Amino acid sequence: MSPRRSLAFSCALIVALLTVVPAGAVLEEYWYETTIDGASTGYVREWVEEDANADGNRVSGSYTRMMAMRGRQLVRVELSESWVETQDGSPVSYHLASRVSSEERELDLTITSGTARLRISLMDDAIVSDVSLDEGFLFPRGVWKMHVERGFVPGDSYTFSAFDPDFSEIASFEVSVVGAEQLEIMGATVDLHKLVVVSPIYAGLELHEWRDDDGLLWRSEIAGTGIVQVRTTREAALAEKEALDILSTGAIPVDVSIRAPFSVDDALYEMWVDGADVAEFIIEDKRQSIEGRTERGVLVRVRRTEPASEAVVRFPIRSTPMKSYLDGNPLMQTWYPRILGVASRQAWGTEQNSWKAARNIEHWVFVEVKNKGFGTAFASAREVLDARAGDCSEHAVLAAAMGRSIGIPTKLVSGITYFRGQFLYHMWIEMWTGDGWYALDPTLGDGSVDAMHIKFGESSGERGSVADLSIGMLRIFNRVQIAVREYTIEGKTIVP
Repeated sequence: MSPRRSLAFSCALIVALLTVVPAGAVLEEYWYETTIDGASTGYVREWVEEDANADGNRVSGSYTRMMAMRGRQLVRVELSESWVETQDGSPVSYHLASRVSSEERELDLTITSGTARLRISLMDDAIVSDVSLDEGFLFPRGVWKMHVERGFVPGDSYTFSAFDPDFSEIASFEVSVVGAEQLEIMGATVDLHKLVVVSPIYAGLELHEWRDDDGLLWRSEIAGTGIVQVRTTREAALAEKEALDILSTGAIPVDVSIRAPFSVDDALYEMWVDGADVAEFIIEDKRQSIEGRTERGVLVRVRRTEPASEAVVRFPIRSTPMKSYLDGNPLMQTWYPRILGVASRQAWGTEQNSWKAARNIEHWVFVEVKNKGFGTAFASAREVLDARAGDCSEHAVLAAAMGRSIGIPTKLVSGITYFRGQFLYHMWIEMWTGDGWYALDPTLGDGSVDAMHIKFGESSGERGSVADLSIGMLRIFNRVQIAVREYTIEGKTIVP
């Protein structure tokens, strides 16, 4: 019933372990299977029930369960959502509950007199804020009613706004009616209407939906990614299936073997995406830039960069434009005494040199997070510090929180990095030192980032959300292709 059906796949899958038992009588129930490139990864159960606490209202519920292998680690994703609406589709409240690693996360949105009160909590930490509602703000039943009333006329287009829990904000969505199509689903031919849904916050992504005359969703897919949800039966949804290896599925092979990728200081890549302009997906900055076009795509230069000593500013930095990169949030608890304590110790003796302190933090996280397995996914900085476990996302989140706690602006970065003949999805950080952002990778602890790291997403992590990291990766997931044209190690340029 969700107004947007995005699937967030980043370099680490979020582990959420919580189920929901309906409070009232179930009036409607639907099951959907989730697949990537045709391989099953889980299911979604959606239902509508009577609101046991408010006469006349309806509750739309959704329970998502996904499983995937990350190397040898099985990662389970479970997420529950509920929307309370009046009979005419007016929003009342929304609740999301999940468990991220060992930490419980909840999000509540309560509608009162045209404004919404948002509360995001993670364990003992919480953020409360007011959100202004846009005209046409809807919850799932309101979206369903809107589709039915419009009538699925080919060429018709309309907009609405909805709360997006990935970004924790109100977002606008534009719907375009493509036309009638017949699909084979659950062993039968179904007459459906195809819709294309886009939103500014999901720039570069299109959600395709197929609905029947009654507005019921039968199939949805994120165009070009191979990520699909389709109607199924309860029995088929719950049937045991082999878990998909998400790492191998997302790997980007290249026809070159580089023995010392961590020593690559400069590299030139050809990148392309079939049926799209890959230049739209490239983030250009000090490290990477587009140098030209080819018949298939573009040439992208990536360089190892470090700040000049005279350009480094002293910290703490309190610049207002950097506020979102300095603030703490439920994911990066900069106010946690132990985070501030370990960060301060790494800054000791650096004479307030932000780059020296940043490199000390990177190295400390690399050394101290000793359990570097894939079993933990997007734990908060506080949990990582206590457990000393996690993969690239945990290393990055802890390092970012430590940098912010002592006044060094820090952002989270997602992209890909070279490993044994292929590029794999990865996460690292960038820290502001005065004349720009400079990359560090706490997972590797090398003191700077080699030219085999290619960035596709970045985030301030505002309100504890890293959805913009996932969007950057989803835009290229199963789409981008790469050829290494040349690379430089210790001043020697090698052409494969």
